[in-house]
Amino acid sequence: MKTYGIRYLIVLIYTFLPLSSFASEHPAATAYPSKVLYFSVVPKKNFDQQIRELRPLIDLLEKDLQKSIKIIRSQSYTAVIEGILSKTIDFAILGPASYAKAKARDNGIEAFASFARKKGAITPKGSYYYSVLFSLKKNGFESVKDVRRKKIALTDPASTSGSVIPNMAFSKHIGKSLKDYFGTIIYTGSHDRSIRSVLREQVHAAFVSSARIDEAINKQILYSNQVKILWQSDPIHRDPFVFSSGVDNSVKNQIKRIMFSPSSSLESMLQNMNMAGIVAVSDEDYNAIHEIISIQSRKK
Repeated sequence: MKTYGIRYLIVLIYTFLPLSSFASEHPAATAYPSKVLYFSVVPKKNFDQQIRELRPLIDLLEKDLQKSIKIIRSQSYTAVIEGILSKTIDFAILGPASYAKAKARDNGIEAFASFARKKGAITPKGSYYYSVLFSLKKNGFESVKDVRRKKIALTDPASTSGSVIPNMAFSKHIGKSLKDYFGTIIYTGSHDRSIRSVLREQVHAAFVSSARIDEAINKQILYSNQVKILWQSDPIHRDPFVFSSGVDNSVKNQIKRIMFSPSSSLESMLQNMNMAGIVAVSDEDYNAIHEIISIQSRKK
């Protein structure tokens, strides 16, 4: 079997999907100097759309690093976590909770950057966002009491704002578990699907990221005068770019230098994504999430 077969098999197990058609040979754990780096993102929304938005950054990294960056298609948050842990993915964008779960299993994983967002309809300017429970104004719900025993959508079990925070912070707020408070709970798989499920009246309300609602408003999928926020969490630090523990320090430093340096192509990308910039982050920025994941683990 060719050496790429090991890597292919590991990722296939977690994603139940084939690698992208341009995946090529490369060892089970990246050896440096390697001509290839493997990248992925948690599927907060349509995977291909996320990669299209990030394409200027990917192209810039390929050019300056003189390495090919191959995209690992992932169907779930867990698939990306396991890819980072198995070193079949070299760097990725994870959710805060996904990062905390991965870090708990491999302390060598490093959070190093995050997008800072422009002010949105709900989310303030900066590198923080909220978990929100939202509905449509036309439904007539004024508080969380009005959606008791109603049908609610969560996103992915590993999503920070779409599951982890609701199960911890919202449950504390109401004094009950979600399953004891709501009538029916479904998992949609992404924030975009949860937003659409509210718009299509498939559920009464959904827990999603405030940033995803802002994006839906910017794209006119949703209008600000339609949205009713029934609950909002404390601020959550935005999704980190992370390195697997297998990435060489010299490669890490080169990637950081490229991402934090002024670039016309990155400026255009940030403008299209409605982002204010790329900022450095460290593990300490996610201490609150680490604590929540630790508590969650002890309860199991």
